[in-house]
Amino acid sequence: MRGPKATVARYYVPWTDPVQAAHYTDPSALPLIGQWVTALRQQGKVPPEVTFGIAPDTDPPTGLLTDATGTHHLDLSEFLVFGRQGLHVLDADTFWQHYHNPCPPDREWAN
Repeated sequence: MRGPKATVARYYVPWTDPVQAAHYTDPSALPLIGQWVTALRQQGKVPPEVTFGIAPDTDPPTGLLTDATGTHHLDLSEFLVFGRQGLHVLDADTFWQHYHNPCPPDREWAN
């Protein structure tokens, strides 16, 4: 999904499969990340009970991914990752240990 400033969700490779991920680097991207999650749900790629919202009264804003296992916080600099196991949140260090930007970055994902 493309936002006003940059691509919100991109493909990242490898290990063990490429994934789509949204890197939360700007609070204005949270509504776009929410739209991405909605699109995944509407396409049947994630279960109907998966939702994404924004926590009230947090500074900076925190994204909230809710699924069958509970609510997961997406804090600034973290990644919301969509892969074979569905959506999950990874901190930046863990994400970069397993994935890297495509080279060249020609596999940007758009809804």
